[in-house]
Amino acid sequence: MYSLQHPQIDESFLQLNSKVEEVTTLLRSMIKPSEEEVEAATLKKETTAGGVTDDNFMVTKRPSDTSINNDRFTFMRQVEVDQDERSKARLERERVAQNFRKLGNANYRQEKYENAIAMYSEAIENIKDSPVLYINRALCFIKLGNFKRAIIDCDFVLNKLDEKNLRSWLYRAMAYKSLNDEANYENCIKYVRKYHSKQMEFIDTFIEKMKAAL
Repeated sequence: MYSLQHPQIDESFLQLNSKVEEVTTLLRSMIKPSEEEVEAATLKKETTAGGVTDDNFMVTKRPSDTSINNDRFTFMRQVEVDQDERSKARLERERVAQNFRKLGNANYRQEKYENAIAMYSEAIENIKDSPVLYINRALCFIKLGNFKRAIIDCDFVLNKLDEKNLRSWLYRAMAYKSLNDEANYENCIKYVRKYHSKQMEFIDTFIEKMKAAL
């Protein structure tokens, strides 16, 4: 286990005994407004050779400016309501994900890595764009010796969320080193030094401790 003091490496669960909150597992469903169906009026009666007849003649009335403005106002109000509902749903999912993350951290502190993975996975189901959830899960996979699975989580963060993420590059390097894949290990070290040139001392310390532990 690595004990490094850095905001991107050591989360609070490596040191603090925070209280785990009760997790609410049911989220409010996001209500998507149904689209209004507009039916086009068609004339079913055949016309004569002359074209317009008493049967097929129809006068259309141009919509008034007031009607158009009312429709536009109604549409804008609906957009605002939809945005508000999406924001509320997002906040609720973040709250649930945060609780699952805390449960994952608690299990990690107790070295229950499989349980921690399950909790982080539940959190990811609610919030799929949080790098810390994938990184925490990757560390648990490393602890269990599942290095290839750890690399998948690190790659997702680097390819989809944050290409410069420090922890992802270091944990990825650790996993490849554990697999004796020196080429990919060296590639990870090259990029982590490139993206975090101001943290060379920290990176070097991490590498030294990692090599000593492997």
